Amino acid sequence: MLSGRWKILCLSFLLLTDSFAQQKEIDSLSNQLKSDLPDTTRALSLMRLAYYYETIDTEKSAQAYQNAIAFTKNKKLDYQAANIYFNQSYLFYAQGKYQEASASVDTALIFLENSSHPNTAFKRVQVYGQMSGIYKMLNDYEKSIEYQLKANEMNEKLNRLPELLVGYINTSVLYKEMLDYHKQEEYARKVLAIAKETSTNKDFFLAYMYIGYSLAEQNNHQEARKYLDSSRLFFNKDENYQPNMLISYYLINGEVFFMSEKYDSSYQYFKMAYDLGKEKMQKYGEYHALVQMGNVLRKEKKFMEAEKLLLQAYEEIYKTGELAQKNTALEYLSNLYEDWGDTKKSLKYYKDFKKVSDSIVNDKNKKLAISLEKQYENEKKEATIKLQQVQIKDRKRLNYLLGGVALALVIISLLTYRTYHQKQKLHRQRISELETEQKLNATEAVLKGEEQERARLAKDLHDGLSGMLSGVKYSLQDMKGNLIMAGENRQAFERSIDMLDSSIKEMRRVAHNMMPEVLVRYGLDAAMRDYISEINKSGIVNIVYQSMGMAKKEMERSSAIAVYRIVQELVNNVIKHARATEVLVQLFGENDKLVVNVEDNGKGFDTKLSEGQEGMGWKNIRSRVELLKGTIDIHSSPEKGTSVNLEFNIV
Repeated sequence: MLSGRWKILCLSFLLLTDSFAQQKEIDSLSNQLKSDLPDTTRALSLMRLAYYYETIDTEKSAQAYQNAIAFTKNKKLDYQAANIYFNQSYLFYAQGKYQEASASVDTALIFLENSSHPNTAFKRVQVYGQMSGIYKMLNDYEKSIEYQLKANEMNEKLNRLPELLVGYINTSVLYKEMLDYHKQEEYARKVLAIAKETSTNKDFFLAYMYIGYSLAEQNNHQEARKYLDSSRLFFNKDENYQPNMLISYYLINGEVFFMSEKYDSSYQYFKMAYDLGKEKMQKYGEYHALVQMGNVLRKEKKFMEAEKLLLQAYEEIYKTGELAQKNTALEYLSNLYEDWGDTKKSLKYYKDFKKVSDSIVNDKNKKLAISLEKQYENEKKEATIKLQQVQIKDRKRLNYLLGGVALALVIISLLTYRTYHQKQKLHRQRISELETEQKLNATEAVLKGEEQERARLAKDLHDGLSGMLSGVKYSLQDMKGNLIMAGENRQAFERSIDMLDSSIKEMRRVAHNMMPEVLVRYGLDAAMRDYISEINKSGIVNIVYQSMGMAKKEMERSSAIAVYRIVQELVNNVIKHARATEVLVQLFGENDKLVVNVEDNGKGFDTKLSEGQEGMGWKNIRSRVELLKGTIDIHSSPEKGTSVNLEFNIV
């Protein structure tokens, strides 16, 4: 079992390693941006550069975001601009600049209103979630919960379980801040329900952690400890956790140990939260942990050390204007000086604590009064309208009575016709769905048969004919040493052996293309690197390959083969028709999503004119995309290159 000190040292090493990896990504992106890139790719690379700078140099990150914003505005890329403003808000949030973060997400929503990108709805959900978090830090819990519930509702409709899980976590924390611990537990258990569907360690880790947190707030420390112990069983240090996720984990454990009066363990967890918050520039986690560390030292009667930490935390919190933590720091300082025997200072901080508490209460009461006043005015207007409606109804009741029977007959007839029509519509829709399903099954069978035949032919060529030709080659080489030939005949004999050797190599290349062995053994990412390396060796075209999140991406073999064939067909199309000199191939894996992007600087084409005139290659691509239930988005125009973006939900 590692001691607390060694755990912290290990964590520091991991963060240092992460910084080196980020610097490597920054260098790679900086070099990439020096080349000629399509507009959407350049916008994405500029945003990623700003993202990687966030935890290394915040000034450079801010400047990179401004460069990305200026570029997308100039190119009228609404969706990309919204995405950049959205990501920029995280930089402001981590620095405690909540007003700037709020302005950034508001601007993101404006750009999303003009966006026609297929991911616009999902991005709007993310913006609502971020707005909820910002309003929480601005002490406006009413708006915070409003935006979070709105984001949850949209995620439920979109059936995006990973995003819904995060939304339920945020809702649980919000109810904790509002002191509604039963609601806090209710949403924490909704997180567990999603974890049981996704069956991932990370989701179980989060679910058990937040249930334990809610039980601790209800003073059920024994049950809370059980859930936190369960959470630790699913914790994987190699998992790519978000910094705020780990900070929350350490803070929750620290609070539960504190409530159980296990102060040594409590302090260790708060210290880990503080170190990670400082390293990752997460100000909220940093000063939250600092306050709690000071309070632990107070309970241990280490008054001088406690005073130093609490005063430092109070100064940091005062800069942000966040009232809830400011109030906590003042309360802890008052308690510290009371325990220390300095009643004068204790009274001073207690008065400040009461002022902030009253300010929070008055602010809430003011908002409540405004809300009740609006509600009263609305009810008054509704009562007047209802009275007028009753009077009008009395005058017209006689006329309506006579026409009621006739109207009822008409409605019955219409409903009967509508029901019949609806049944016919549903019947036709069901037939259409069955036909589509039958076509997909047929396509799947054809593609599987094709892959099986490719595999069989590749094996026959490699193991059978290739082996036989190799045997012939070695036999001829043995004969060469035993035969006496004239110089001219010897040259012809050697040329024949060379031609045979070239034929064997070509046959092996054909067999490899029919069914790459690398794909079967090492997966899609390795196969793509091998395939693109072979093309670059040929000198036909220069291809840049980038991948992210693919190292641990596990895919079914049939899905991996299908994606490989799609990229292979797209690259072949570029080589045959585009007259391009540069090609960019990107694969991004995140949770259950796989994004594939292929862009070139070739002659391009008019997508509208090409509709209905696609060749066999494009038909094969679309068949495989439909089989994987993915989406395809093509952007191209004459002399401006082509960009093909594909998205798949692949486990």
